[in-house]
Amino acid sequence: MSHLLSFLKWLLIAVLVQAGPSFSATMVEDRDLWFFVLVKSSNYSQDAEGELELLNYHFFSELFAKSSGLIKSATLTRMSPSEQTFDHTDRGDAFYYEGGHFKTLAGVDAAHPNGDYRFNIQFHSGAVIDTTMTLAGPGGKTDIPAAIQIYLDQGGLRVRSDRVDPDQALTVSWSPYSNGASDPKGIVDDMIFVVFQDCRGERVFHTGLPFKEKNYLTYKATEVIVPAGRFEAGHDYAMFVEFPHRVDSAVVGGTPAFTSYATATYLDVRTTGDGESECPEKAPPLDTGQTDRMDVEIN
Repeated sequence: MSHLLSFLKWLLIAVLVQAGPSFSATMVEDRDLWFFVLVKSSNYSQDAEGELELLNYHFFSELFAKSSGLIKSATLTRMSPSEQTFDHTDRGDAFYYEGGHFKTLAGVDAAHPNGDYRFNIQFHSGAVIDTTMTLAGPGGKTDIPAAIQIYLDQGGLRVRSDRVDPDQALTVSWSPYSNGASDPKGIVDDMIFVVFQDCRGERVFHTGLPFKEKNYLTYKATEVIVPAGRFEAGHDYAMFVEFPHRVDSAVVGGTPAFTSYATATYLDVRTTGDGESECPEKAPPLDTGQTDRMDVEIN
């Protein structure tokens, strides 16, 4: 029986190599990563009047581990026009590669050309993921979704972001997903993330990540409702709506992966009423795209 199981395991690896993108990986029953991604994105801020301001274009990669201490090392290699390898850094339960922030689309494209990128992920268990994925839109060009406009409603009426009632449910909606689509491979459809964070950096609402949570928002969604009671009175919050548009997807050794062009819009929210606790003088950023809250160089 053990010889039969070994043969079937070998056969499964052979079939996957023939059917999917180029990769090699040890097969593990319980994968160490929820998923890993490569992203080229644009980021905007929206003020209380609804005006958008471009913050940056961004390039990064992230590996979402199920717990800290599982990943030994990880690299990302750009395959062309000249091969160049970048190291991911350990951030606890995630490994991250920061590719920089840029003022223009031409700038990020010059620094990180579209094309094939190779992941090499080494685990302390001895497992290895070695796979090449594509980041290139139609005609090889960058295909970031159109900038997102965020809308807030309570009780059927539009409300300003600095006048949100913490005792009412808040409906968050957004402008159309310009290039949203289903995944022809059936792995991951284009996503929508909506996240709220309090002034101390604690997440108070998140619509969920693919492969990790049972449900997540796809490009078909037009709104989400934040239940009453998630916010304190008289407090500052920050939120974003993000559209990650999948470019390439794969399941490598049981671990899902995708590349994407994404856009996100950040919005500050203030609730009405009197708060009992104080906020710090400067709120932390929601993530590495919110450069107006970070001391970073924009190239």
